[in-house]
Parts: sequence; C-alpha cells; structure tokens
Amino acid sequence: MSLYAITTEMQGILDAVLDGGIDSPEAQDALNEHLAGLDTALESKAESYAGFIKELEMRAESRGKEASRIRALAAADDALATRLKEGLKAAMEQTGKLKIEGLRFKLSVAGVGGKQSLEIDNPSALDPAFQRIV
Repeated sequence: MSLYAITTEMQGILDAVLDGGIDSPEAQDALNEHLAGLDTALESKAESYAGFIKELEMRAESRGKEASRIRALAAADDALATRLKEGLKAAMEQTGKLKIEGLRFKLSVAGVGGKQSLEIDNPSALDPAFQRIV
C-alpha cells in the first residue's frame, strides 16, 4: 500500500468518525482494528522512507565530496597547463625560434595587439565607397 493510499484511507476514517458515523461499540471496535492495521502499515512505510532518505542524503554527500575532488584536480591540471605554456613561450622567445612545426602541432609566438593590416588582391573590384588611395 502506498503512503498516499494509507494517509488517504486514515483521513477518510477519521473524517467519518468526526461526522458521527460510528455509534455502535462493534463498529467502533472494527474501526479501531482497521486503524491499528493502517498505523502499522504507516509505521512500516515511514521506516522504509526514512531509510531511503538517509541513503540518498549519504549518497549526495559522497557525490558532493567526489565532485569537489574532481574540480580540484581539474583546476590543478589547468594551472599546470598554463605554467607549461608560459615556460614553452619563454623558451621559444629566448632562443629566437618563434615558430615550430611538429608532426602534430604548429606552434608560434604571437604578439599581443599591434597594427593589423589587410591586403586586397584586386582593389578595383571593391565598391568605390570602400576605396582610398594611401
């Protein structure tokens, strides 16, 4: 029996008692016996719920700790990658080798900012509004 069914049935019985529907001692005894069975079912169901809730809380705590551990590992990897990039760039600049082409990677030391230029192969193909003789 589900927790919802137990509580609904108990509430229905209690409402009937409050409305005065049970007058005879036999009916009252039958009601009490039925309520006792529902109480036992509710207690059993509540015990199962409490155990499952505790298990979920413990699992959530454990997963939270594991997530924190993995975030720390990721941050450490990121910091190491940054330090290695800086070290490689410094070595390339010190040796004057600003471009390296390997089998898997093409590396180059690029300047930050600087003047950008654009070369157009056929300037006459541009709209006159975009042309300027320099």
